[in-house]
Amino acid sequence: IFPAEKIHMIPYPYHPLELGDKEKARKNLKLRTDEKIVFSFGFRPADIVSVLPALKDIANEYPLRYVIIANPESDVGELREAKENYDFIDLQVRPLSIGELYTYLHASDALLIHRESSQKYKAVVSSSVCQVLGAGCPILFHESNYIELLGDEIIKYRDFEDMKAKLIDLFNSRFDLNKIQSFLEEHKAERTAEKYLLLFESLIGENR
Repeated sequence: IFPAEKIHMIPYPYHPLELGDKEKARKNLKLRTDEKIVFSFGFRPADIVSVLPALKDIANEYPLRYVIIANPESDVGELREAKENYDFIDLQVRPLSIGELYTYLHASDALLIHRESSQKYKAVVSSSVCQVLGAGCPILFHESNYIELLGDEIIKYRDFEDMKAKLIDLFNSRFDLNKIQSFLEEHKAERTAEKYLLLFESLIGENR
């Protein structure tokens, strides 16, 4: 255990704001413009499978497309089976460059991340949020210790019913980018680097 004066918390840097045109992005990706698109990506297929029954309820009310790009090194067996039962799934298993990732985010109505709290570590952050918040796509994230230090720059949901309600709200109203823009201005990489420099300078000064 370290004394408080020895502990320094410096925020994780975020990708800068990089907005795109939704209609153009969908055209480039050959996605329909008359559907509501929810997007997920990454290593955790089991987390994705758990949200499917709730999304099916939404698909009964809205023309829904759930675009999933799974990492080829992850176990996608459950997802492939689920695709047979949920016709709104668009599943791809392949690597995704940061440029492609941002194009999918620009094309989407929401990025959905369902992740339970880490039981192994008490202090965790979501590197995904740091990587993709700059796209300006609304991020719908399950309440967990991964996002306990984040505020209303993302949208948090308690359970699947809350997730459905908040996703429908996104479908029916324009998302306010101001909160994302102000957050990214405060957490841009240059500010983070400056905080590290100030910390190193103070530590060097103490040792002289």
